[in-house]
Amino acid sequence: MASLVARLGGLAVEALMELQYRFPLTPTPYCDVAHRLGVEPDRLVSTLRELSRLGVLKRVGFYLNYRSTGKVAALVAYSTGGDKRKLEALAAEYRSDPLATHVYLRDHPYYDVWVVVKRGSRGELERHTATLASRLGLDYVILYSRRTLKLSVKYDLLEGISRSGPYPAVHPSPPRPEELGYPASLARALRVLPLEARPYRRIAAAHGMSEDEVVEAARVMLEAGVLGDPGAALDGHRAGFPENGMVVMEPPSSGEEGLCSCAAGLPYSTHVVLRESVPPGAWRHTCYFMVHAVSREKLAEAVRHAESTCRPRSLMVIRSLADLKPGVVR
Repeated sequence: MASLVARLGGLAVEALMELQYRFPLTPTPYCDVAHRLGVEPDRLVSTLRELSRLGVLKRVGFYLNYRSTGKVAALVAYSTGGDKRKLEALAAEYRSDPLATHVYLRDHPYYDVWVVVKRGSRGELERHTATLASRLGLDYVILYSRRTLKLSVKYDLLEGISRSGPYPAVHPSPPRPEELGYPASLARALRVLPLEARPYRRIAAAHGMSEDEVVEAARVMLEAGVLGDPGAALDGHRAGFPENGMVVMEPPSSGEEGLCSCAAGLPYSTHVVLRESVPPGAWRHTCYFMVHAVSREKLAEAVRHAESTCRPRSLMVIRSLADLKPGVVR
C-alpha cells in the first residue's frame, strides 16, 4: 500500500501486480513485464531483488501440488492451554520440520497453534501428531482436506484485500511429474525462479533441456495440476497486509458442497477447503477459507459479505496473531 510505494516507488507495486496476476509463461517473464511497464529489464530485476531483500517478495515461481509427490497433508490445531513453554516447544518442533509449511499462533479460544504438516500417509501423520501431543501434554484435532476447491494466495496492492489469481484450481489427484515425462527435480526447481533476465537458463542447463522446453514443461505440468498458481508470492505482512483471517463455516442443512463452492467464488478467498476431522465430529465448521487485508475493517467487511452471500449456519473468524515459522517457501 502507501508505505510500499513510499519506500520503493510506484514501479514496485506495478511490478508485483503484474507478476501476481499477469505472469507471462515465456522464457523471459521479467523482460516481458518490463516491456509492459515501459522500463528497462535491468531496472525491473533490480527492483525485484530489492523487494526480495526486504522480504516483501518471497519468490517468483510455481506452487508444487504436494499430491503429485505422494504425500498427504492436514491442518492440525493444538491447544497449549496458554502455557508458554509448551508453545515454544511446539513451535521449535515444527520450525525444524521440513514438512511443516504453516505454523501460526491464532486467536481461537481453545486451539491456539495451527500447523499445516505433510507426511507419507495418514497413519504416519496421525502417529506423529499423537506422539508429539502426548510428549508435550497437548490437546489437538486433525483436519484433513476432503477437497481443495481453490488455492491462490495473492494480494491486491491497490484495493488492500486478497484476490486470487487466474489459476486458482487445485487438481485433487494430479499425476507425478514422471508420468508426464519430466523428473521430479524439474517440478521442484520451478518453485523458485532466479531474479535474472533469463530465469529458466540455469534450470534448463541442470536438466539438459532448452529454456523453451522448460517453459513448455511448466505449461504441461500446470495444465495437469502438478504445478499451480504461477507468479509472484508475497509476504503479506511485509506487503502491508497484517490482517490474516481463517474463516471457518458450519454448513447449513442444504449441505457442505454448496457452501464451499460459494466460498470459492468469492474473489478475496485465497484458500477454500472442505475438511473432515480426526476424531470424527470433533470440528463442525468444515468449510474453510482464508482472507488477507490491510486493516481489520477491510477484513470485517469481507467476512460480512461472505456471511450474507454464502449463508452458513454459523461462522468464526480465527485471526493470525503470529507466524511461528516465517520465510517458508510454500
